[in-house]
Amino acid sequence: MYLENRFKMLTKSHPEVAKQLLQEAQQDVNTRWQMYQYLAAR
Repeated sequence: MYLENRFKMLTKSHPEVAKQLLQEAQQDVNTRWQMYQYLAAR
């Protein structure tokens, strides 16, 4: 994600906000992955 300029600028201008958003995005990915695994196992 940090290869895009919009994310680079966010980490430079608001590092705390960028860190929080990255954590939230990772949680969303983990939740979706668990749901896909559940559906695949059915």
